Amino acid sequence: MVAATVVTFVVVPAFSQSTAPVQACGTATQGIVDTAFESTARTIYLGERGGAEVTADLGHITSASYLAQAVADNDVAATVAATHRLVYTRHWHIVRLRVLSEAGGLLADVGGPSILAPVRGKITYQGSVVGSFVMSVQDDLGYEKLVTRFTGLPIELYRHGAPLMGRLWPASEVLLQPPADGTRVSVSGVRSVTVAYDVSAFPIGVTRVVLAIPQASAALASDSCVVVNELTYGRIARTIAELFDLPRTAENFVMLDDQYDTTKLIFVRAGSNQIASTSGQAGPATIPTSGTIDYDGQTWIVYSFVPVTPQSRVRIYLLFPDAAPTTGSTGVS
Repeated sequence: MVAATVVTFVVVPAFSQSTAPVQACGTATQGIVDTAFESTARTIYLGERGGAEVTADLGHITSASYLAQAVADNDVAATVAATHRLVYTRHWHIVRLRVLSEAGGLLADVGGPSILAPVRGKITYQGSVVGSFVMSVQDDLGYEKLVTRFTGLPIELYRHGAPLMGRLWPASEVLLQPPADGTRVSVSGVRSVTVAYDVSAFPIGVTRVVLAIPQASAALASDSCVVVNELTYGRIARTIAELFDLPRTAENFVMLDDQYDTTKLIFVRAGSNQIASTSGQAGPATIPTSGTIDYDGQTWIVYSFVPVTPQSRVRIYLLFPDAAPTTGSTGVS
């Protein structure tokens, strides 16, 4: 069971390095926050369709000669046995595998009932295509767990217009039909705004994902849009950092967090000793805990924090480009 994470934003003071007046983000604030969280959740989904694990499992399937021969022989029993072997091989992570003949007839379908992120491929035998398959490495529950672990957000999935399953979202507060983007809801007493998007269900169709994102406060809206973006991705980084045994797994933290906003730079340091960083960059000799810094020919905004982990003696620095972010369905750019 994943513990609930309260999503909050720490408003930082105005940057001492600049004397220019701050232009408040104002009515654009919620859109910046929504886009950052949605981009993170969508990136998690895309990883379930094209990550290293997907590549490895595709290789397991396409190289399984016992499956290819069973399909070539149109032997249903042998195909079911081969499919079962692939799905339940220890340390592999195929959660469902559906195998079809060359003519499109169903030969086997093994795995869990609520699956998303299907990936398709061909089955060949002795150089000829003899069938096809649909596979997935992630079920609906697993996706929800990742989203809540990495963002702290309540999430609900809908299939055929009805609630399917959710996390951190009390059943009594779940809407019976998927809400539109921007619907104001209350989740466990937190005033929130919904973000909704579709992902592919298995083997066909769509599953509707609905996130409940905390409503931006007036204090947050008084900051610039650059700072709003920084604080939102900073909050996500804090949530992710709590999952790691730092500093031992600092490189793993950097690799994971880097996926969700590739415009920023990450530096994990213990005093003057650098433990991990984006692409192994040396980075600035010293980094302030907040404010701005000039590095690599441009100005960066600094967000830093000390991870709340028992063994942590490090500070994580996130450097964001000092440029206004834009909002859109595919994330902040």
